[in-house]
Amino acid sequence: MTSIALATFRCNSDGRSALIDFLSGEDGLSVTRAYEGAIRVETLLSNDSDDLILYEEWETVEHHQAYVGWRVETGLADFLSSNGIELEVSYHELTSI
Repeated sequence: MTSIALATFRCNSDGRSALIDFLSGEDGLSVTRAYEGAIRVETLLSNDSDDLILYEEWETVEHHQAYVGWRVETGLADFLSSNGIELEVSYHELTSI
């Protein structure tokens, strides 16, 4: 079953601008969408804050966790920290309700 990951980036306005620049750059979401196990990635901008949310569909939670581990190894944590951005990830499953 497909796993849904919601990655919520808690940003201030400067951090949100930096994150949007990163995500739209050559090492951003185009790389995410091509990563093994990625099915769909959509970007949501909050109307009430500077938060940015990624709605992500993955083959499995393990695929997403491997991707996040790779991003951390390649400097994502440092980028987020230096731009005052906090990341929260939660996992969900679609239901037939």
